[in-house]
Amino acid sequence: MSGSVKENTGENMFESFRVERRNISDTVVDYLKQLIDEGKFAPGERIPGERELAQLMNVSRNTIRESFKILAAQGYLNIKHGNGVFVADADTQLAKITSAFFVKHDQISELFAIRKVLETQAVEWAIKHVDTACEAELTNMLADSRQALKSGDYAGLAQLDHKFHLALTRMSGNSVLHRIMLHLIDLLGEARNESIRIPDRAAQSIKEHGRIVDSILLRDADTAKQLMLDHLDSVEKSIIRQKQIERE
Repeated sequence: MSGSVKENTGENMFESFRVERRNISDTVVDYLKQLIDEGKFAPGERIPGERELAQLMNVSRNTIRESFKILAAQGYLNIKHGNGVFVADADTQLAKITSAFFVKHDQISELFAIRKVLETQAVEWAIKHVDTACEAELTNMLADSRQALKSGDYAGLAQLDHKFHLALTRMSGNSVLHRIMLHLIDLLGEARNESIRIPDRAAQSIKEHGRIVDSILLRDADTAKQLMLDHLDSVEKSIIRQKQIERE
C-alpha cells in the first residue's frame, strides 16, 4: 500500500478499535478480520506494516506480528517477506478455512442436517427467482451429468454435483445463504468424491436432481422441497453406509 494508511483506508478506520480484557492478539485478529470482511481492505491490497499498524491500534509490534501469523494461517493474509502483508483473495481464504476442518464420520449427519434446512429453503426461494437462463443452466447441468456418467468421468460428476447444489443456493437470491453453502459443501468435498464412486450412487443422484429440476420448472415449491430433502437423506445414508463397509 503506497502512501499513508489515512490516504487509502480513511482516517477513522482504526478509531473504533478497543482492546478488551482477553488475549490482545485475538482482539487484533478479530478486528482485522472485520475490516477485511467489510471490504475496507480489498483482496490483493497491501495492508499497513507492523510499525504503522502498531501505532494505529496502540499495541506492540509483537502483537501485530503474532496477529499477522494467525491471519495468514487462517487464509486471510499472505505474508510476502520483503514486500509486505497482503489480503488474500476470496478463493484462498475459502480454501484455507475449509481445509482447517476434517469431517469425521460422526459429523457427517450433523452437516447434512444443516444442509437439509438450508437447501430445502433455497429451492423454495429459487422457484421465486428462476428465469429462462436459470432453467437452461440447470437443464444443461443435468445433460452434462448424464454424459459424464456415461463416459465414467467421476471427477467431472463430483464437480457437477457441487455446481448443481451451489447453483440452486445462488438462484435463491440470498447471498448470505450462498456463502454459507460454499463453506458447508466444501467441507464435504472428500465425502462427495467418495459417494460418486459408490455403485449406482451417481446414477441415483442424477435421477434425483432431475426430479428436483422438473419441480422447479413447474414452480411446485412443496414438491421441490420434499425432493431435495429426500435427495440429501439418500446421499447421507449412502456415505454413512459406505464408511461402515470400509471399517468392517
